[in-house]
Amino acid sequence: MSMPEQPRSAGAFCPQCGSGLPPSARFCTICGYTLTARTGGLYAAASTQAPPRPVAPQRESDPVRPAGAAVRCSAFLLDLAAMVSPALPLSVAGAAFGVAALVYVVVPVAFIAVWGFMQTWQGLTGTTFGKAMLGLRLVQVPDHRRPGVAAALTRSALFAITLGLAGLPGKPDPNGQSGWHDRLTGLGVLDVAAGANPLGARPQPPLRRVTADRGLNRVHSPVPVPTKKRG
Repeated sequence: MSMPEQPRSAGAFCPQCGSGLPPSARFCTICGYTLTARTGGLYAAASTQAPPRPVAPQRESDPVRPAGAAVRCSAFLLDLAAMVSPALPLSVAGAAFGVAALVYVVVPVAFIAVWGFMQTWQGLTGTTFGKAMLGLRLVQVPDHRRPGVAAALTRSALFAITLGLAGLPGKPDPNGQSGWHDRLTGLGVLDVAAGANPLGARPQPPLRRVTADRGLNRVHSPVPVPTKKRG
């Protein structure tokens, strides 16, 4: 069911979504943009919050793009922070109550539980906390399907057993395979914010600015600018 469009009046429209506004509007009922008093037929924005960055629509002709080493490393650090997040409150509780078992037993168990949940999530959806924040997806090579829980767990276990050595970047691969843990499990990491997303629609990563299509950075003024005629 489509949302009703606001009535348009002369020179009264939302500067964010372009919907028509009634003369006494204080906010846009379509996108929620907050407005101040009208000046010269246009509304000035009262909110200092920047509008959401546009993301290029995904086309069938868009190629898949392998994820770079820098963004993959950043996603891993975000995942690591999520896995160790239970350690701090449990350690504080153990020190406060004098229960050493919280530090030596419960903290490792909590870490493994979060790791197992995250890898299960990655196997079913191709994403983790860090990958979702930065617009990456783990896929099977070469058909670009979801990795599967067993393959995701094996890949992460190889990385952990080798203390990260299996994840050292090697020769660049167009399928997103970087380290030996990728090649041995037949998985690869794609940058779906800059290229095609085989697992769904192209996402808008909240922690990353994607500038693959520079035409998206253009901002058109709602105020008509007169052109100077050359005599």
